[in-house]
Amino acid sequence: MNNKNLVKNIKILVVFFCFCFFGIIIYLTYFNLFVSQKIINDNSNPRLKVEENKRLRGLILDRYGNVLVYSKRLQNGKQKRYYKYGAVYAHITGYNSVIYGKSGIELAYNDVLSGKTLNYNNPISLFKRFIDIVMNKERKGNNIFLTIDDELQQKTYNLLGDNIGAAVAINPKTGEILSMVSKPSFDPNLIEDKFNEYNKDSIGVPFLNRAAQGYYPPGSTFKIITASAALNYIDNIDNNSFKCNGRLKIGDYILNDYNKESHGKINLKNAFKVSCNYTFGSIGTKLGFEKLRNMAENFMFNKDIPLNDEYDSINIKEGKIKIENYKSSALTAQDAIGQHGVTSNPMHMALVAASIANKGVMMQPYIVKQIRDDNNNLLYETKPKILKNSVDEKIADKIKDYMIEVVKSGTGSNAKIYGITFAGKTGTAQLEGKNETHSWFVAFAPAQDPQIAVAVIVENGGTGGSVAARIAREMIKAYLKK
Repeated sequence: MNNKNLVKNIKILVVFFCFCFFGIIIYLTYFNLFVSQKIINDNSNPRLKVEENKRLRGLILDRYGNVLVYSKRLQNGKQKRYYKYGAVYAHITGYNSVIYGKSGIELAYNDVLSGKTLNYNNPISLFKRFIDIVMNKERKGNNIFLTIDDELQQKTYNLLGDNIGAAVAINPKTGEILSMVSKPSFDPNLIEDKFNEYNKDSIGVPFLNRAAQGYYPPGSTFKIITASAALNYIDNIDNNSFKCNGRLKIGDYILNDYNKESHGKINLKNAFKVSCNYTFGSIGTKLGFEKLRNMAENFMFNKDIPLNDEYDSINIKEGKIKIENYKSSALTAQDAIGQHGVTSNPMHMALVAASIANKGVMMQPYIVKQIRDDNNNLLYETKPKILKNSVDEKIADKIKDYMIEVVKSGTGSNAKIYGITFAGKTGTAQLEGKNETHSWFVAFAPAQDPQIAVAVIVENGGTGGSVAARIAREMIKAYLKK
């Protein structure tokens, strides 16, 4: 082989090895940036389980420091997770399983609970951790304090009984979630024994958090938004009268009132009080779809609703008002009474009620109040934050007055509480193609200084003024007694 060919072959080899070298560098860079974290956090990664077992998993507590979830070290050196109230908190805490992984708070705040996160700005916390290591003290994860009121949570769970449905309570001034229950539920203590049983239940769907992730037609509770749109867009609408004969005919379509009841000459306030479909269907056609949708989007329909900003493993499904045949007056009339293309869930409708209670301002909901280390040093605290200015304060005040009348002498009279001025709205959501109806009720109290806003849905529960209103009343009574 002559020198010329030798040099050529050497160059080829150099290029080849350079290509391989840069290929490895590119792959390692890609792996570290995009793949490594997934492998590290993969529940099937045995190193992850070994590493997590080194620290006793942190506590989950209610807002007052009552322990809800804790871990104990077993004789074999492993640890076991205990859910003190079983199914009551299942859709909030989630589960932590060696076999099936994690969900809820256990998943969203895994790094916090397992002690992977440290507060480097807190020298006292770091010093105490150092002393614990030197003294060979059991290493522990951080503790999470929820915004949940344990007494109210258990009351809400019991009130729902054997019904399929959900209920939510929030503080309208701060956005703190005070209770959140979905039924049927599951027991996180039994997850490894009953996972397949829970997962195969296609009727009850116990893993579904109906409170924040279900989709239901909101029925007449949506009239809060339609009335807000009417007051905002239609001049002098609160002084106009409608002539309700129980049947609104729009082309070939007829929108009926409940039991085809005729309300006669009626204004907006009284139409809201008796939940007159004729009036609100008429308002919907007068507004048109775009204005109705704009107001709904002011109340965060079709928008993402964040929950504790940085943790999206726990999420709220935002309500929808579909852009579908929006030039159809008949369909817009149905939208205006919370049917057809409108869907929501109790968490979202509680936020709608809370916005009216809070002078038209919707606060961002949150469920984690504080994070503290095992020495009780504060590592993180959620601050209340405005999510949306939904509606003008004057309009919110009018809607509040309308909601007071609903409870005082309208469709929500079953929710009355002696000595408390209570604002509410019923909803009876018709299921498409079925004779069954979901029972809805949203409310807040005391009306003059709201401390709590609630939303309740009971699937196939009949009218909103029946079972859902009574559950909401007892939730509010229990909370205001404190």
